Amino acid sequence: MAAACGCRPAEPGRLSARVILQPHDTVEFSTEATGRSCDEGRGVVLEGIAGANGVLLWLHSSDSLVQGEYRVLARGDTITPRGTVGAVRYITQNSDRGVTLDSGAVTVSAAPGRKDVRVRGSGIDPSAGQRVVLDASFGAVPIAADTVTCRVQLQL
Repeated sequence: MAAACGCRPAEPGRLSARVILQPHDTVEFSTEATGRSCDEGRGVVLEGIAGANGVLLWLHSSDSLVQGEYRVLARGDTITPRGTVGAVRYITQNSDRGVTLDSGAVTVSAAPGRKDVRVRGSGIDPSAGQRVVLDASFGAVPIAADTVTCRVQLQL
């Protein structure tokens, strides 16, 4: 139907990621990336998934998501008015790993309806007990009009 009306769905953005495992290992991947607005104007969720590798970011701001730097917040921090919570999942040596970012910064550049986002952060890999660095770029990611819930849900 989109072809019949001359309309095209928005082209997806791109994620390019490099995961640096201390001291000498690196995992790199790139894939399509998507973005969705949070309900109640609580920010934007960006994600890119390539097989078992992926990056997930929740950028939140007390007003609309604007250009500038957002510092990486602790998981579950919903009180700080502006920041980002992020995670990366990756495969290395036939083992899946995941890291929640606990430090770093995210830089947002915006064009109407699209976001360019640069992530430089790190976190501790609990299965290996080592610090992992994420250097990633989301390029020209369209922000979908539909919304997702960005409420933090506690698991007991």
